[in-house]
Amino acid sequence: MLVTGATGVVGVEIVERARAAGWHVTASSARGAADAVAWRMGEAPAPEQLAGPWDVIVHAAARPRWNLPAQEAKDSNVAPVAALEPLVGQATHVIHVSTAYATGLRGNTRSSDLADYRNTYEWSKAEAEREATSRYGATIVRPPLVVGRRSDGAVSRHTGLYSVMQSGVTGMLPVFIGEVDAPVEVVSTCDIATCVLEIAETGPRAEPVVLGAGEQVLPLKGVVDSMYLSLNRWRASHGYEPLETPGFVTPDQWDRFYLPFAKPHLTNRQLRQIDLLGEFIPYMSVGEPIGVNWQVDDPAGAIETAIAAWADRRPHLAKSSPRPWVGEEGAA
Repeated sequence: MLVTGATGVVGVEIVERARAAGWHVTASSARGAADAVAWRMGEAPAPEQLAGPWDVIVHAAARPRWNLPAQEAKDSNVAPVAALEPLVGQATHVIHVSTAYATGLRGNTRSSDLADYRNTYEWSKAEAEREATSRYGATIVRPPLVVGRRSDGAVSRHTGLYSVMQSGVTGMLPVFIGEVDAPVEVVSTCDIATCVLEIAETGPRAEPVVLGAGEQVLPLKGVVDSMYLSLNRWRASHGYEPLETPGFVTPDQWDRFYLPFAKPHLTNRQLRQIDLLGEFIPYMSVGEPIGVNWQVDDPAGAIETAIAAWADRRPHLAKSSPRPWVGEEGAA
């Protein structure tokens, strides 16, 4: 098995669990590591160590930033798919790790028009799916928002919901912007690894595999409550007062009332943070479920374990108390 993106959030878990399951795994990543071959996919030919032949290639390499310029997103997420071609033999099963949001605004990946997607990440991942399917007949695996391992919360880097948590404890997130009842699918890295390894063992799937809790999905308020429940348990165990959960406003309320009145008085840092967190708003306001066909267990438990592990790794942040927004440079 070859795993690309092997030092990323998903790749690390796939490599570890595949080896534990008895696979002979070769790992690669853009920068390389002690146990991963360096390969900048789409920029340079594959190193000789990756020549294969491969029974399975798990393509987990991606640049999951929602606001990249279009060409940069394409170079980061589409070009690497084509770069796999010299490594794919007639019997190679390619498993392409995508995102549950690659279906954009139309609910499918057929469109090449950027206007049919919320951001360049969705748009580029949709094209990457089309490439992987047409070139290799790949199995597509679509995870939603991802947190750390269920057993101990371990994760290679803190992005996504962790960024929201950090903004909440530092006061950079004064309110949660979204629909309190919107379904928000969250899975763990080990959920994805379990899915990928089962598919590697059993063979290609004709339809994309979409992970999530399905009927047990948490609403936005449930996700936030789980995050703060875990954080406040950690704070209590370290002698700190609990934090109140920030309130909620709808995207319409935020855009029409709160932001226009606040914007002239905010610092450059606060404005940058608003832009960053604004990328989450569409995913906290989705009215329709994502069409899960691979159900995972207990998202609340996974979130609570992940936040507790984040607090252990970032105690200076977990102990923070939110500071009020003030219109002075250098202040929170």
